[in-house]
Parts: sequence; structure tokens; C-alpha cells
Amino acid sequence: MNTTIKKKKLTSNNAKELIKKNKTAKLKNSVKKLSVSKMEDINTLFSKLTLSKPTEDLCIMEDTRTKEKAASNEEKDIAFIVKAIKNKDTAGLNFINAFKEKFGLDIQDVRERKGSRKTHYDFEIQVNGEWKHVEHKGSKGYKPISSDKKVWASGVQFYNGPADKFSLAKKYAKTWYDTYIGSGELKKEWKIEAETPSYDEWYSKDCKVLGDPKTPFGKELKKKVREKRGPKASLLDKREAINSLIEMTKEEEDTFINEVYPLASEVLEDKDYWLVIHGDLTNKFHFAWFPKFKLPKIISLKFKKCLDLEFDFICEDDYVFNGILRWGKGAGFSCLRIDLK
Repeated sequence: MNTTIKKKKLTSNNAKELIKKNKTAKLKNSVKKLSVSKMEDINTLFSKLTLSKPTEDLCIMEDTRTKEKAASNEEKDIAFIVKAIKNKDTAGLNFINAFKEKFGLDIQDVRERKGSRKTHYDFEIQVNGEWKHVEHKGSKGYKPISSDKKVWASGVQFYNGPADKFSLAKKYAKTWYDTYIGSGELKKEWKIEAETPSYDEWYSKDCKVLGDPKTPFGKELKKKVREKRGPKASLLDKREAINSLIEMTKEEEDTFINEVYPLASEVLEDKDYWLVIHGDLTNKFHFAWFPKFKLPKIISLKFKKCLDLEFDFICEDDYVFNGILRWGKGAGFSCLRIDLK
């Protein structure tokens, strides 16, 4: 007996449906082949990768440059800019002409700044016989800059300050110490042999320092965490519990605003001009000059709990700038600070 099988006409929609069914079937078969132990191995590996990778950038507004090379990158960029303007080469003339077009003024000379990195500007230009301070902000992302906007539209960071300047940072530090160090939790978890420091010692030698931890406890903790989790690892997974414990009363918000405003205003006042650059100075880049920016009065604060503690400072004139409370040298190790941008 002959049996004729009626074939279904293959259309574009049928083909897509067939491909989808085949992929689904293959996926189901692959999943079935994975044993429970294999899945546990994968979960364990994923957990380790998550802990060892510095993922705080998920909620942090930062420059795209590598953190470890940020200072070196900036120094090279500033040296390039100063040399270019001084020699009036192609890039230098672009900077000079754009400044003239923006402000109607000539750049007569240029020089590197005097003083250390704590100085609130990067280099100086001579305008009408006077030396003016210029702040440089660079990002390797090659994207246009809208020069008709104010400098904050470029998202530049203009201040970072140590924990001891802010009451909120001190509150966070005390909560961290009580939860993880004073309680003995980290000592037990990481088998720390060094003696647990007092809060005052830990705060002054580890928490608020700009470099690596100085106490024997802090040094050993950082060493053991990175030996196990990787050379850039820190206690990122410990932040969420601390964030959940931090609340701000209206009085604390007002105090925080009163601490931030004068510091931010002082830093901004020392910057006569801003030069924002997107891209590689030795290849392709966009740039824009911006004038001095005077910080409007802060009228309110929005407190956010992300991977780190973040803040929106709402000012007059519809201006909003951001702050973030974060660890600068590894979460839980040292350099607790607040950045403003």
C-alpha cells in the first residue's frame, strides 16, 4: 500500500517557527544532561567570579578610564595639552581657536600648575596678562560634547574628599566597624591573626587614609582577601548589609548639605575655566571649553541606596549634582570618601 505524506508548504514564518522549536529542543536536552553536581559547580564558580570582580561601577557614575591608571592618564593628558598650546601645533591651535570663539579672548601663554595634586586646578593659561586656572576632565569615550550646555552636563567629577570631612561618612564608618570589625566577624571569617584595632585606630589608620590600610589588621585582611579572591578583590559583598542600616534624619540631611556646600563651592571657585575632552588626545577626540561655574544654593537632598550610597543634591536654577560615598582603595579596606560630580 502506498502512503502519500502531504508536505506542508515551507514559508518564511514556518521556517522561523521550525528554527525556534529546534533551538528550544536542543536547549532542553542540554539542560537535562547537566547533573545536580555540575550545576552546583557552576553556581559556586559564578559566585566566586562575582565576588572577585570589582562590580561597584554598576551604580557609580565614573569616568571610563582605568582607575589604577587615572592619575597617570591625567598627567599625560595635561602635559600634552600644555605642550600643544605652547607650541601652537595642530591640536594646540584647535584649543586656542575654540577658546577665542567661545570667550572672545586670546590664550597668550600656558604653564603647568604650581603645587601638588591637592591644588584645585590642573594647569594655567594667560589671558589679558593674567594667569587663569583651568580644570581638565577627560574620558576615553569618543563622543561629541554639547558646548552650549553647562559643564555639569558633561558629568565631570569636581571633588573627592576624605571621610573625616562629612558626618555621614563617619556614621557609615562606625556602622561598618561595629558590624564587621568590632564584632569579630571579619577576624573569624578570614582567620586574621593580628589584634583587632580600636575604632579610633582603625578609623585614623585604615578607614580615612588616602592610601592602603596601615594597621596590622587592615594589612592582613586585604592581603588574605586578595590572595583568595583575586588581586583586585575587596569586600564588595559586605556593603549591602551596611547600606540597609544607614538612614538619614532631616537634621542629618541638613547637616550633610551644610558640610558639602562650602567645600564644593570652594573647589569650584578656584577653577576659572574647564576643558572637557572625550577621546584619545593622540588620535581622535572631541573637546569643549566651559566658563567658571558658581554652585547654586542646595535646597534639598535625595538619598539613594545602590551598591554604594548615592545622593542627588537638588539646587536652585534646576541644577542637580551627584555624590557617592565609596571606598577608594578596596571596599572595607581603606580610603572611605565622598565624590561629587
